Amino acid sequence: MINLQHYHRLTGKLALDWTLRLQAFCAMLVMAATLAWLPILVKHMLDGAFILRDPSLIQTTSLLLIGLFVVRAIASYVSLRATGKAGSQLGIDLRMDFFNKLLTLPAGYYARYDSHQTGALITHINTIAQTATVLIAQLMQDGLTIIALMLCTLYLNQEFAILLLLITPLLALIHRASPSHFNKPSPKSLQAADDLIEHLSQSVAHFRKIRVDGGQCHESQRLGKISATIAQADAQQAHTKAVMAPFDQVITALIIIAIVYTMTLHAINGTLSLPETAALITIALLLIQPMQRIANLPKQLEHDQTALEAIFAFLDQPSEQDSGTFSIAHGSGKLIFEHVCCDNDTQTKSVLHHLHFTLRPGEVVVFTGYSAEEKNALIDLILRLRQPASGRILFDDHPLPDIRLSHLHANIALVPSDTFLLDDKIAGNIAYGTLHCSDEAKITSAAQMSHAAGFIRHMPEGLQTNIGPDGTAITPEQLQQIAIARAFVKNSPLLILDEPFSQQEPVTGNRLTAFETLIQNRTTLIFNPSIPQLQRIDRIFVLENGCITKNLEGVKCKKSQA
Repeated sequence: MINLQHYHRLTGKLALDWTLRLQAFCAMLVMAATLAWLPILVKHMLDGAFILRDPSLIQTTSLLLIGLFVVRAIASYVSLRATGKAGSQLGIDLRMDFFNKLLTLPAGYYARYDSHQTGALITHINTIAQTATVLIAQLMQDGLTIIALMLCTLYLNQEFAILLLLITPLLALIHRASPSHFNKPSPKSLQAADDLIEHLSQSVAHFRKIRVDGGQCHESQRLGKISATIAQADAQQAHTKAVMAPFDQVITALIIIAIVYTMTLHAINGTLSLPETAALITIALLLIQPMQRIANLPKQLEHDQTALEAIFAFLDQPSEQDSGTFSIAHGSGKLIFEHVCCDNDTQTKSVLHHLHFTLRPGEVVVFTGYSAEEKNALIDLILRLRQPASGRILFDDHPLPDIRLSHLHANIALVPSDTFLLDDKIAGNIAYGTLHCSDEAKITSAAQMSHAAGFIRHMPEGLQTNIGPDGTAITPEQLQQIAIARAFVKNSPLLILDEPFSQQEPVTGNRLTAFETLIQNRTTLIFNPSIPQLQRIDRIFVLENGCITKNLEGVKCKKSQA
């Protein structure tokens, strides 16, 4: 069953650019009109040759024919160019819809993210953007052509026009019922094939039992019965195909005989001359291709159905909802967990159990002992990328769901463990997400505080240097300094450091100094397998089996108090 709603949505996107649509429509209208003039010019040329015997009329008509094809060629160029641009724009719109949807889905989607599925969707979008545009344009062109040729027929001979109007739908039905449309396997055959595959899988899975009990013969007979069902369905389809073939031929022959008979009677009665007969035959020949393409339209729509369903099924997924209404321009960084529990993405088991703690503004807390799932769940809860199963979380004494998501995220800076490039230039990476409110002075200051200015100064173009695969290569340490500079630019009261201190390569020197500067006057949550060598740590939370098993006073605090 073809879902025309998908194509209606595609047409709606194409209709957004009315200038391209108008160009394509006008060009198609010109092409249809030139094709409708062709039989009339053929009639005039034959009149000049056989009736009037006027060489000047033949020459004039020949020049008009040349001009007609020149105009048609220009219109064809405009139409194809506008259609190609519309297809490219449709591809851009669909890809942007895809990207925007991908970036706004709930956090649970990313846990089961499949790159192969994403690649398949991008391929579907690229294919549909071109094929659907061409299909819609071809339908419009063929429709205009048939209308123009029917008007031309009505001008030349009204009775023949009525005859064409009557037989055109009949020819379309015959084409739809032609044997070529029975090449697709029947539903019965497909079901039998699925049963065969299922039974084969069972036989392979239980081959030991089958061989031990001597069941090979029984399995062979059972699979043979299913195979016979497939053969029976194929034979029934072949019988239907064999019956329809001569039926289609007889009906087509009767239609041709009716047309020839009608034209012959008119010729005998003197109401149809040789030039008019040639013009009407030209019209009939010109109608064949557009009628065949329109008759094949359902088959082409069905071919793209699977790709369209996959695209719109993804786009119709619900995005992350923001129910918050409270605005916080720049909070203090106070964070409260009140008996918070959190389930895993499939909600089959609990990941975090009754977390209950308060982080005061400017407090530095280290979380250690956790598993990757527990850490990610805790960070997602703070970022409100997932909701707790029970309990509540407060930021500056306001429940997280009540705060606008954009305002909440503006108050949180995250330095991730898997630091990666987010832009082509160094400046773009440092000011990522805040470019609308970041000037070069702020970016430069952040680079200096993160001690990234040292290596940036030696770059070919400084802050405007292209970095990454197509630019200047930078080390992982330099990449981390850029991430620290990004947090300085954001200047949020709540800071999350996701495993920034590696045991294999200890953070020392300028990078350690940059971290020390970054955590000053910020509520900081540091997730790290080991205790980092920072001058100030207020508390240490040991997170094991989803619970905080130990709440220790920071080692550095004890030393400073001693």
